[in-house]
Amino acid sequence: MNRIEELFRKKSNKILNVYCTAGYPKPDDTIKVLKALQDNGADMIEIGMPYSDPLADGPVIQHSGSIAIANGMTIAKLLEQLNI
Repeated sequence: MNRIEELFRKKSNKILNVYCTAGYPKPDDTIKVLKALQDNGADMIEIGMPYSDPLADGPVIQHSGSIAIANGMTIAKLLEQLNI
């Protein structure tokens, strides 16, 4: 059983899933933000990798993605921050 299946088995409602843009508000804030979300009750965290043409995203995610790209966020940097 994977961690998501286990979460839904243990907690069938009131699951807090939070989206977080990697590299926002600053390039080195990703891990700090993830830790703060975890410490404050997030059950699941979706890490969004910003890209240059976010047509399907709403204005808030587009804005955070634009800032993260300007900050120089890349997949390689994210994986390095996550120690993957």
